[in-house]
Amino acid sequence: MEQETKKMVFYKRNVPYTVGVRFYMQDAQGAVLNNLQPWIAVTAEGLRDFKIANKRAIMEGLIVETEEPNVDWETPNAIQDEDIDILLKNYLKLKSSLAEVNSPSILSKMLERAKDQNKSGKIVTLIEERLAELETDEGAISPRSMQGVS
Repeated sequence: MEQETKKMVFYKRNVPYTVGVRFYMQDAQGAVLNNLQPWIAVTAEGLRDFKIANKRAIMEGLIVETEEPNVDWETPNAIQDEDIDILLKNYLKLKSSLAEVNSPSILSKMLERAKDQNKSGKIVTLIEERLAELETDEGAISPRSMQGVS
């Protein structure tokens, strides 16, 4: 059986603060539009209920209809095992690529593969240094940063 595709209408937050929306009038859960999720998709069938439930937000311009957001992100962190193996063979290419990678989990994976393949200490040290940079940039959660919450 073929699955029918539904037409979607997208709304985005139009203000610099968090906006709560509901899908229908008695919707107790709803959704929140913020920096992490600034848009929401509504089925064409549910559009009337959505507009009624969010009349004030639409009328005041808190949310506006928009085109479908692009979700095809380009990221230097999307490195597959084969790509890691190629990078580990070329020190200069590895060095330039590491400057762009900002995911500790990917760097840990690269480090593990370098150690498994018995790569030179120079390559292992380079990856370890980049990993240490990221870990100090993010900062670990400490009691001080939690402001006394235990």
